[in-house]
Amino acid sequence: MSKSSVVDKGIITSLKEIMGDAFSMLINTFIDDTGKLIQSMPELQQQNDLDVFTRNAHSIKSSSANVGALQLSSIAADLEAMGKNGDISDSKVQIEALINEFNATCIELNDL
Repeated sequence: MSKSSVVDKGIITSLKEIMGDAFSMLINTFIDDTGKLIQSMPELQQQNDLDVFTRNAHSIKSSSANVGALQLSSIAADLEAMGKNGDISDSKVQIEALINEFNATCIELNDL
């Protein structure tokens, strides 16, 4: 039995059709750029940097949705909402979930 997908295959199929040869560049850019944003989240949380934390969460949410990583996008949306509400002090569990989901997403995207 195959494990469930963390990436929406319909979105990936559409992206491949639209992007053609540039698809792999899109995926590599997503992995690099989003990875940097995700790596910054624990430190931003510790520093209580609401502005950058919220902005990064928003970027992660949007870019993840664009490549079909809908669960990753959902976790980032929760973090963005915490930032907008002015309290990220209790976001460690969500950040860990974000990192784990991103890792699973990268594995799946690299296998495409």
